[in-house]
Amino acid sequence: MDNEHIFYLLGSKFPELDSILIGCHADNRIIPHECCEYDLISIYDDTILFHEYWASKKKSNVLQNSNKFYEVLVLSSQEFIKNPDIKYTNFVQFPGHVLKSNTVNHFHEKCDRYHKSFNFMIKTNIINNICEITNMHSLLSSESVDERFISFQLKMISLKTLKIFINFYLNMEDRPSHLKYQINLVKQNENLKTREHVDLLLEYIGSNRANISSLTRSEKSLSFLIRNEDITNNKILFNKLDFFKRKSMYVDGILLINNFILERVYDNQFVQKYNKLLNHVTDIQTKEKITMLKEVNLLLEINKNLI
Repeated sequence: MDNEHIFYLLGSKFPELDSILIGCHADNRIIPHECCEYDLISIYDDTILFHEYWASKKKSNVLQNSNKFYEVLVLSSQEFIKNPDIKYTNFVQFPGHVLKSNTVNHFHEKCDRYHKSFNFMIKTNIINNICEITNMHSLLSSESVDERFISFQLKMISLKTLKIFINFYLNMEDRPSHLKYQINLVKQNENLKTREHVDLLLEYIGSNRANISSLTRSEKSLSFLIRNEDITNNKILFNKLDFFKRKSMYVDGILLINNFILERVYDNQFVQKYNKLLNHVTDIQTKEKITMLKEVNLLLEINKNLI
């Protein structure tokens, strides 16, 4: 990988800071798309001169140079260490000032901890899935059923299960822009039963309906849902969706949108309030109660088999 453009960016925008590249560009098992951003984390030491300047830039900085996008998260070394949401199994390091004066490499430490906890994380996610599915079954067993709400939850839990398949069978992080590729790897490497389960999960998600029309509708609905947000924060997402449409990669686009909604972790109150719009975003077709019960039972079986 040619890192010269990254060295130039960091040197001109974030001099003296220690940085790492994570995401698909740092993963040798993934071939990045042309639209994939460079995910960078830069840290500074609270004791260095001008640390107040870097503290003022503590956010996700989205930068563009020609056709390349960079997302740079600036944190103090202590914030980086304590942030539980920063997880990665692969990284490329760009030393600056902090590491030269610090014998402890925080980047390696955090990576090692995530490697050690990876299997535990998978088990935790499976158990959480089982709890959610069991709750869904209870809702479906009641007399009054909100089909739209349950249909949305079913789609999200199906995607969660697919992502667990990627973690479990490939022993790698799931990459939002490469989910289709990773899912196909699972199908290529595993037995017939697992392949059948993957196909069923994709059917529940509705990837078989992915086309230019469905992707465009989902994209427009998503734009409306997040219309009040800072457009800069979502520029990378919509750039990827444009790329997927140009390349006729409709399943990749649908999976990316669904994963975006999943990672927002909307609470039940929000989902019920904006249920119709969310169903348009995720291209959900409301199903009958008996069909949903069948899917819930199979989802429960699939997740239990992973323990």
